[in-house]
Amino acid sequence: MTVATGITDLSSVLIDLGVDIRRSGGREISGCCPVHLKRTGHVDRSPSWSMNAETGAWICYSCGARGSLYGLIAELTGDTQSIWEIHSYLIQSGLDRLNVENVEYRPPVDWITYNKFADVPPHMMESKHLDSQIARRYGIRWNLDNKSWVLPIISKTDGLLGWQEKKTGWVRNYPVGLKKSHTLFGIERFVSQTAVLVESPLDVVRLAGIRGDVQGLATFGAHVSKAQLDILEDAATKVIVAMDNDDAGIESGKRLWSQLPRFRDGILWMKYGHTTAKDLGDMTDSEINEAIDGASVLPWWL
Repeated sequence: MTVATGITDLSSVLIDLGVDIRRSGGREISGCCPVHLKRTGHVDRSPSWSMNAETGAWICYSCGARGSLYGLIAELTGDTQSIWEIHSYLIQSGLDRLNVENVEYRPPVDWITYNKFADVPPHMMESKHLDSQIARRYGIRWNLDNKSWVLPIISKTDGLLGWQEKKTGWVRNYPVGLKKSHTLFGIERFVSQTAVLVESPLDVVRLAGIRGDVQGLATFGAHVSKAQLDILEDAATKVIVAMDNDDAGIESGKRLWSQLPRFRDGILWMKYGHTTAKDLGDMTDSEINEAIDGASVLPWWL
């Protein structure tokens, strides 16, 4: 391989290597993962690959592959001569990134980057019975590229940690390795005494549009970590456990039965006997009110 004439920047180098670049500007170059097919057996159809334009360190948020520019060139070309040709070009261009092999790439995590996601389409809000203003208040956004919900992961003390992109049958956390189990969705807005513990952030938003006397906190799934229990204990004096009424949610509830700390005003368990819904998001407004008001000291599965 010979470096094509007319290359003027790192993006051009990558394009010359066959990388499908979708966006290039500032410190970040993004596009479709060039090693996705090799790693997963299928091509990357929704751009999930990012390279730091200053260091050459890169990562795919979908398949988890990561590495240096040097390693990427080696993997894509298998040609030592190509590596040195591009290396020489980058040195001449003042872009000596190939010497930086062990730099850990930390993708941008800030509200400016986050707010580039789009508003949630009205029909998707309606499908979940969500109030658009409340959803916006909680930071709910929409990824136009892969048609997924974007849910901010926020620590009460450390601010924005990253986000979760989610649609039916698919979840991706950004950045890769983010420990969402170290916080609860909605904790930064929690001012109530009674917390309704749910799995889905969207259930927190739904509840906020119906009740003013309680607030939801979400665990991002059926698993509830020790760190999340500590946060819950510190935030609320009373808890209503509302994990999903399915196999995973019931198993989680059984673990919580023995793991939950004592709360000054007690622990109640969501009422599900009046509905076939598996969670708050599937209930009507009246069913949600009955589920909260009818919460019992005994778990719903007993």
